[in-house]
Amino acid sequence: MCETEVILSRLLDKYEKSKHLTAPGTSNRRVMLRVDRKELPEYCYEDASVRDAFNDAAARLVQQGLISVAWLKDRPVLSCVSLNLDRVSECYRLIGRMHPRERAAAVEAMLTQSLGQSSSEWISAWREDVQTEAHTHYRVPSYCRQELSFFADLLTAFHAYDALQGEAITMRAFSSKCYHDTKYFEHRIRDTFLRIALKYHTGLAAICTQGEVGVREQLAFLGIYARPELYEFSGNCGIITKTGVIDAAAAVPYGLALPSTGVDAILSVDLRDIRRIILIENKTNYDEYLLTEQTPEELVVYHGGFLSPQKRKWLSKLADARVPDVEAYFWADIDLGGFQMFAHLETILPGLRPMRMSGAEVTAYRSRGLKRSEDYLSALRAALEAGEYPLFCGAIERILEYGVTIEQEAFLST
Repeated sequence: MCETEVILSRLLDKYEKSKHLTAPGTSNRRVMLRVDRKELPEYCYEDASVRDAFNDAAARLVQQGLISVAWLKDRPVLSCVSLNLDRVSECYRLIGRMHPRERAAAVEAMLTQSLGQSSSEWISAWREDVQTEAHTHYRVPSYCRQELSFFADLLTAFHAYDALQGEAITMRAFSSKCYHDTKYFEHRIRDTFLRIALKYHTGLAAICTQGEVGVREQLAFLGIYARPELYEFSGNCGIITKTGVIDAAAAVPYGLALPSTGVDAILSVDLRDIRRIILIENKTNYDEYLLTEQTPEELVVYHGGFLSPQKRKWLSKLADARVPDVEAYFWADIDLGGFQMFAHLETILPGLRPMRMSGAEVTAYRSRGLKRSEDYLSALRAALEAGEYPLFCGAIERILEYGVTIEQEAFLST
């Protein structure tokens, strides 16, 4: 930037943080820039060429009536510069910068046009927050403060996502749908999209509190897949599709893996020979159970860490095929994340029971437990007092007693 742009940009930055923007006429304070190393480090008065260039720029701005200046006594060195509040709009135009009121109005209009009819609660919540800040305080998110082209691209992604109505899509297909470029979303939009989703999508926020959840897993939870998920299961059952029947019994005990893209093709699941459904969260424990414990009447399903939309569809199809006398069990880490997963899964499989997640297991495996911080234990204590996770009261009491939680892998060491 030239000297004129530097001076005006710094002054306008201060103006935008002052009451002069949000409540004109309520403050008598000047919008002033002290010419020192902190507020104007470019002004190196010891270098005559730099000093004179800034002095000349300041003098021209004074002549135009845009600023006023003060000088060090008896020296050609600037002391401070102040913005003429009656000529603010001209300052914005001179350096090609949009006034906050204009930018806020533009952001509001773009949001209304693109997402005014959004059916996604979390997208609507984000839109309303941004519009409120823009309308009330003329503040917009950092990704709107320069060119609005990025914001327009972000809105394109939100609009396209909302139009999916919960249907799954691969990330490259989504990017092509939005931008006619298979990699643009991943390279330019994805990270901001996820930051917003993590703040406003309560389900995504909840799974991220359970542990380390990568970018691909977060997107998959929202229904945008880097590649199709694989849903592993083993048991004497049949998967009926439009083109035939997949006999899973032939793959026992090793099981099969169903791609997430194939879930929509499933018409029904034949569970006539199944008396018990067992969902296991940890992959190693799942594999070990198949080889050492699975019985002919059990359907064993690898659950994984969270329920993406397609995985929820898959489990819902199993739930629809389950007859009343078929029991369902869930085995996960004996910790807050495991309790939360159980609660989510119980909405799909009513009557779900915990498996190897009692207080007795905490006691038995406490020597191999994972020591927890006081903050973590306080959260569990609060959950217990609030009556959350009633099926795990005994386990929570033992966790609080010993200060440890039990990971599923502990069961493999016996």
